[in-house]
Amino acid sequence: MSLPERVIDGVVARDGEAVLDRLTQAWLLSFSSPHTRSAYGSDLAQWLAFCERHEIHPLRAVRVHGDAFARWLEPVSPRTLARKLSAISSWYAYATDEGVLESNPFTRVRRPKVERFQSETVGLTEDEARALVAAADATKGPTALRTAAFIRLMIELGPRVSEALSATVDDLGHQRGHRTLKIVGKGQKTRVRNLPPATAAALDAYLDDRARLAGVAREKLTGPLFATAGGRALDRADAYRLVVKVAKAAGLESKVTPHALRHTFATVASDRGASVKQLQQALGHSSSSTTDIYIHTRDNLERDPSQIVAAVIG
Repeated sequence: MSLPERVIDGVVARDGEAVLDRLTQAWLLSFSSPHTRSAYGSDLAQWLAFCERHEIHPLRAVRVHGDAFARWLEPVSPRTLARKLSAISSWYAYATDEGVLESNPFTRVRRPKVERFQSETVGLTEDEARALVAAADATKGPTALRTAAFIRLMIELGPRVSEALSATVDDLGHQRGHRTLKIVGKGQKTRVRNLPPATAAALDAYLDDRARLAGVAREKLTGPLFATAGGRALDRADAYRLVVKVAKAAGLESKVTPHALRHTFATVASDRGASVKQLQQALGHSSSSTTDIYIHTRDNLERDPSQIVAAVIG
């Protein structure tokens, strides 16, 4: 096989292998979400790299190669491994549907069992969430207002990080006396969220300052809701670094990520009386079973029966 020459949506396209090239492009374009294309593209790139290293033509792979690839990926979490194998199987399923292959070699590749109601991400406690917001509010420097607004938005609204980063200034609005933010979720489904006063105030302070620096009136400001000094939208790496930096300033030792802030929103809201249906709508989940995962993960620790037994025994 020839060496990788170029990249299409994060996936290596191999010069001279037109079938692989066209198949990969068509498969990626079948997904409407840019985030899904990026994640699945990255997973496929790992599989193609494995094939390159072991001199396996991807279109001549068999089940044993898939099993070997799964071992090659270790150690990764069961959920991550299951997702990667699913993505590659999707690529082969697409190739089969298009008549490129007769069968999908990944159909019977062993995948790890993933607990339905278990997530590896755990939200912060209420005290930890308050500490994180306080640390964000106390941030100094030219990006301080953006940091404060981003942290509050993530904790108090709980969007996916991709949703927050793809939001634009024009997505802010007013409905029935409320400040709102239109969020475009998976499958391009939109939902309108009610901005809490503190979040709205943090966004106003940030956007007012951004308009001032740009030399335009606030109402003329356009572009990404969260932008770099150069005007481009923050990306996932920017968001991750921002959250980790604030968490460190807040003295939080546990791993804090943008996704952990989404879990924080769900668990705090649930503790304070929000129903699963309300959370499902707010989080943009197509199924309440996905919402249950967020809540169940917290309950495994907070409501562990060991505490009941220990209290009885003394």
